[in-house]
Amino acid sequence: MRSIQGKIVVIYILLVLVAMELISVQLVRRLQSYYETNFRTSLTAQANLLAGFSVRYFSGEQPESYLGDLVDNFRLQTGAQIVVVDAGGMVLAATGDASTQLGKRLQQPELTRALSGVAGGEIRRDSAQGSRTFYLAVPVRREAQVVGAVGFSSSLAEVDRTLNEIKGILLKATAIALSATVFLGFALARTITQPIQEVTRQAAVIAGGEFGEPVTVRSHDEIGQLAAGFNYLRERLQQTLQEISDEKEKVEAVLANLNDGVLALDPAGRIVHLNPAARGLLRLPQAPADVRGRRWTEVFPELGLAAELARAQGGTPVTVRLDGEKTGGRVLKVHLDPFKSGTRHAGVVLTLQDITEQEQLESLRREFVANVSHELRTPLTTIKSYVETLLDNEGALEPSLSRRFLAVINAEVDRMTRLVRDLLQLAQLDAGRVRWDKRPLDLATVVAEVAERFRMPAERAGLTLSVSSAPGLPPVIADRDRVEQVLANLIGNAIKFTPSGGRIELRLVREGSMVRTTVADTGVGIPLEDQPRIFERFYRVDKARSRTLGGTGLGLSIARQIVEAHGGEITLTSTPGQGTAVSFALPVQKAGGGGVVA
Repeated sequence: MRSIQGKIVVIYILLVLVAMELISVQLVRRLQSYYETNFRTSLTAQANLLAGFSVRYFSGEQPESYLGDLVDNFRLQTGAQIVVVDAGGMVLAATGDASTQLGKRLQQPELTRALSGVAGGEIRRDSAQGSRTFYLAVPVRREAQVVGAVGFSSSLAEVDRTLNEIKGILLKATAIALSATVFLGFALARTITQPIQEVTRQAAVIAGGEFGEPVTVRSHDEIGQLAAGFNYLRERLQQTLQEISDEKEKVEAVLANLNDGVLALDPAGRIVHLNPAARGLLRLPQAPADVRGRRWTEVFPELGLAAELARAQGGTPVTVRLDGEKTGGRVLKVHLDPFKSGTRHAGVVLTLQDITEQEQLESLRREFVANVSHELRTPLTTIKSYVETLLDNEGALEPSLSRRFLAVINAEVDRMTRLVRDLLQLAQLDAGRVRWDKRPLDLATVVAEVAERFRMPAERAGLTLSVSSAPGLPPVIADRDRVEQVLANLIGNAIKFTPSGGRIELRLVREGSMVRTTVADTGVGIPLEDQPRIFERFYRVDKARSRTLGGTGLGLSIARQIVEAHGGEITLTSTPGQGTAVSFALPVQKAGGGGVVA
């Protein structure tokens, strides 16, 4: 029987059964003793009374018939079998079956003891019939001398019948008590088990992920305390799970928005977590959920890292660099860190950082340092050689040759001055320390003025310079000096790299909230592979020609910085052998806008 309710009812039944059995046994025993004692006392009194009356016969006062009548009268009163014997044990009078023993010596233990002066009785059971009989004998005394004895034998059937009726009543009472116990036991057990069953149901609901309704507290006893405790546990568990869920969502949100990839492996090398950044860095076409539970070596066989993973699984953090075809041309720094759950090793966390841009910046930095060193070394070498020549041949050189040497030295100094000036300007732009004088500016007028300054150099180079402007262009918000610097750089480059007979066109048009200025030439153009890097510092397509023409390789970088600082954009399109077009767009003045100094 697995039900608590059934077990409680069985226990109650056993308790009632044992209690009723104990009560019945004690009650029957006491009643039996009571009835037998009363029966013995009553029969002893009758025997003593008969013995007293019999003395008159033994004293010779009454005839033998007196004794017979006396015995018959007592038999009618008591219903017992009576026998009277003399001192020798001979039957003088008797009733019932004993009457056949008249004149004979009767041997009975009770009569023998009574003739010796000791009254006594004993209950004996007839083994054949199963009935009980009380045998009693008292002495008959005459002047303190035992002259005979009176014996009574009476059946205890009435007493036994009464006791059996009482036993039947007790048995019925036990049955009624057991029935009531079953009913009340189930009712009482239900008051105990119903809250427990409700707690069990709610526990099953909670185990399924739902919290449902709280358990009803119907009492303040232990069961009520259990229900109240379960409700408190339910509330705390719900609150704790909500907090865990919130924290999990926060962590997942953080991981999902991290630029770094995060990937977690269990001790067997199976993927247990993969954020979107890791999926992108590792070029994984599947959703993160599709690879969870699969082994790292199965999903990313080309990455290897078996030795590094083994070291990390052993508890040693490892950092490794991945590049090349394995990562689609990207450079990744991978940190492998073991993590624990309590004191148990729980797996490895891989943090993937895309350091491609850092590597490129580092490469650019090294290239920048090399370019600056080279740009300075070339004029310094030239200056040093010419100065040494002048010093070694002081007074021996012709004045015209000395002046030519000094002119070269002056040109190289000017070149270094321009380089240092451009570097300082780039540094100020990078640091944001440039003070801008942004005001409403008629860009068409500025372009026309700058173009006019370059018209004569263009004509000397055999080039045609033209300006076209869309009518009704709104003013832009810009720093005039900086815009002129951008235009001068672009027009100067166009003149340098356009052969004689070519054309340079300056066009102004409006594009939405911008005014776009384009400087287009019919020059040599820029190879397609060089175009993405054309705005990098010190980058030259034709380094020898650029240096010959006096360029520092910083002009377009400065132009881009200036345009972007105005909130604009600068782009380049070029076809080798056909020409190049560089355009930049600046935002127009908003309604009600004025000058801004920043």
